[in-house]
Amino acid sequence: MQSLRKNSLLALGLAGALVFGATACSSDDSDSGKAAPKDEGKTSEEATTWKVCSDIPYEPFEMEGEGPRGLKYTGFDIDLLDAVAEDQNATLDIIDSDFDTIFASVNAGNCDVVASAVTITEERQENSLFSDPYFDADQSLLIPADSDAAKLEDLAGETIGVQSGTTGETFANENKPDGATVKSYPDAAALFAAITADEIAAVLQDLPVNSERARSDDSVKVIEQFPTGEQYGFAMAKENSDLQATVNKGLAAVKEAGTYDEIYERYFGTEG
Repeated sequence: MQSLRKNSLLALGLAGALVFGATACSSDDSDSGKAAPKDEGKTSEEATTWKVCSDIPYEPFEMEGEGPRGLKYTGFDIDLLDAVAEDQNATLDIIDSDFDTIFASVNAGNCDVVASAVTITEERQENSLFSDPYFDADQSLLIPADSDAAKLEDLAGETIGVQSGTTGETFANENKPDGATVKSYPDAAALFAAITADEIAAVLQDLPVNSERARSDDSVKVIEQFPTGEQYGFAMAKENSDLQATVNKGLAAVKEAGTYDEIYERYFGTEG
């Protein structure tokens, strides 16, 4: 914190000295890294709140249900980011957001962090900052259990469902078989509803999400995995490098403490 210069006092009948005891926010105080201005008088020891945009549900990463520290949402992303926040003396305020507008929301300052199974891509890094990667993911193909398809090429002429604005949508458009149509939906719930209603022949999206659906619903199955080498990161506004550093510090701490492995095992059955 910058020091305050005391005024020299003239000893010409002054009854007392002027004391400057007011506190000031430091120019390098980075306790929260929030996009919004800090509360006046806040110090680095005080807790703060991170507003978090997340597309819910996207199981097992985001879902409704009792979460850590009284949150009304849970899932791998939520539990992990809450552990990171707790390490950095912060709490989470979760905002359910559409994925195709989620980056606009964080860049406009409507939230501080995006936690929504977001793949780090060069295109997204042009407009947003990302934390260090915290999850490795591939794409996959989910179909009805009674379908005879064995691979993506077997869906020539069929309709493949994807989530709008995702890397799964990009992959499907770049790799669809001849005559196939790619149809976009706003979220995973709409995708699964569409395949149940026979509106689409398959869902192409992140492997952990399709795998979770197949595990809980025997009417569908995963038939193919596409190794894309994707990694998830928490996203922030481009100018919010303070928060990026804070999140990375907390992420490293929860990994070192073994908390990351505990959360990973809770959702995926093995250590990360």
